[in-house]
Amino acid sequence: MDKKKIKANNSPQISNRQNHQEKKLNRRQFLLGGTAAGFSGAVLTLSASSPPILSSPSKARFPIEITDKCKRMNQKYTIFNRQLWDYELINKIEEAASKSERTSKLNQHGWSQLDYALSEAGWTVDNKFAPGSEGGQPQTPAYDWDEPVNPKKFKFKDAKDASKKIKKAAHFLGASLVGIADYDPLWTYSHLVKENINAEYSPEEPPQFELIPPEFPFQPKSVVVMAVEMNYKGISLSPSALEEAATGLGYSHMCALGCSVSAFIRQLGYRAFGHGNDVSLSIPYAIAAGLGELGRNGLLITQEFGPRVRIVKVFTELKLQPDRPKTFGVWQFCKTCKRCAQACPSQAISFGPPTLEGETISNNPGVLKWYINPEKCIQFWRENGSDCANCISSCPYNKLPLWNHKLGATLAALPIAPFQYFLARMDNLFGYGSIRNSQANANFWDED
Repeated sequence: MDKKKIKANNSPQISNRQNHQEKKLNRRQFLLGGTAAGFSGAVLTLSASSPPILSSPSKARFPIEITDKCKRMNQKYTIFNRQLWDYELINKIEEAASKSERTSKLNQHGWSQLDYALSEAGWTVDNKFAPGSEGGQPQTPAYDWDEPVNPKKFKFKDAKDASKKIKKAAHFLGASLVGIADYDPLWTYSHLVKENINAEYSPEEPPQFELIPPEFPFQPKSVVVMAVEMNYKGISLSPSALEEAATGLGYSHMCALGCSVSAFIRQLGYRAFGHGNDVSLSIPYAIAAGLGELGRNGLLITQEFGPRVRIVKVFTELKLQPDRPKTFGVWQFCKTCKRCAQACPSQAISFGPPTLEGETISNNPGVLKWYINPEKCIQFWRENGSDCANCISSCPYNKLPLWNHKLGATLAALPIAPFQYFLARMDNLFGYGSIRNSQANANFWDED
């Protein structure tokens, strides 16, 4: 393996969002840090070649156009991991951080000590058992690739029977939605970014990381894809610390669910491991497993919760019967709606038609979709001093499961553009998807 050094004179000091006196590095702390200082150098170990691309079952059965330009993505180019080595991007987000409103908002509704305490509580399980996984860190304790397996194999009747029982267990263990997909190497990162997040902090030393190949201890055959519903009220308060609490809780539930379901499969005698934002792309697997469709906001849109979900997957050697992708009108509705693009404070969401290529190296080309601009998005995060979920809260599919909302979703599936436009405008008229609602944040702690 060849070693390369990347040097820069201006790069960020990683501040700890939880406790500024702690000295452990964490990619999420890096993302949300509000201060900057200079250090130079970064150690990057790159494997000599990418793993081969095997045959991809996705292109034949996907409800979205996938061209030959779509290749396996190097995790190095995701927006979170670019903050470890891309100093042009680092300078941009540090400039955004210098404009941060975080300090001035500390006593405002949604940004109080009470609100931040809830945020820290929401993130606790993820931070403790899957530290850094939200930014792509692989092989954390909850998502270990090589846990012990029961030597006695449970005998299923067939793949259909196995899928039924795995789904039953997943729902029991906390999954809001469950689907099965065939393993597809196209959606596994060609290289994974493994950061030494336990290194002692020093402003003079850069984060230590290497690129490792996704060489699993077994050949995956099937993927259990699970969606976890996030708190409706919390997400609706975006962008604030209360929204951040709902997001963190979603990641903590992912951590517990992925760990538990993979343990269940291993107890049946089959190798398995869970993972969230690390190892592979989530949305393609969720679409393949029939959990939803891809929206203009670049997120999975489900019938049950809209985009208000987090996705966790389990790779297993157990052969399961895959589900099929399903469509329910999202693609056509998103062409007309544009609510998420209007609500995006960084203008990172396209108002135009779907394309086959995005604007930045963090966009993997070759899929016909609406490419978001993650650079604009991450700069707003730094400026805001917190997460943002406006593209989730503003989506007309983001509703509680009431009869009128189910009726609206059914009507939205009708291929009539003027009617879809009318539904989106009515959604706005009735006050759904409002953002920066100070009064709603003020009411949060007093509501029953």
